[in-house]
Amino acid sequence: MLPKVLLPATTALGTISPTGREQGILAGANVVMPNLSPTDVRKDYLLYDNKICTGDESAQCKNCLAQRMESVGYRVVVDRGDSLNK
Repeated sequence: MLPKVLLPATTALGTISPTGREQGILAGANVVMPNLSPTDVRKDYLLYDNKICTGDESAQCKNCLAQRMESVGYRVVVDRGDSLNK
């Protein structure tokens, strides 16, 4: 219905299942976002308990996420994430 939509596989999916974000991508999501907030302020952005990746440095999170996506046949791209809708 919306072929150009940006549909994220969120950290919430990764929190409820160890492979949640991978499952989200395999189910049709097309965006994953590493946690890039500075570690000292992440506590201010906790929307739910046991959120994943709250202690990882940004580079660690990005590299881990890239490996996880490669494990299901995808690669992380770091281009702009604008919608293709015009």
